[in-house]
Amino acid sequence: MRKFFFGLVWFLVIAFGMLMAGGFVAGFQAALSDPASTADAGAAAGQAFAQHYGGRIFVAALIISIVGSAFGWLPGTRRNRT
Repeated sequence: MRKFFFGLVWFLVIAFGMLMAGGFVAGFQAALSDPASTADAGAAAGQAFAQHYGGRIFVAALIISIVGSAFGWLPGTRRNRT
């Protein structure tokens, strides 16, 4: 049960971390290219990134969390050696 819980936590951390990082980079680049309307350009670029890569990111995060939890590679999923 503990591995499942930590696997779920790691899925959320990986997925949202990748989405935030990608959205930040896309928004920052869009804002640099259009300094007149930085907020609008950044928001549009972030949404476009999430729509285009969101499914792939969630699948990748799911695979990483399942494999990492099953093998105990992710913190909190290693077996106790007692």
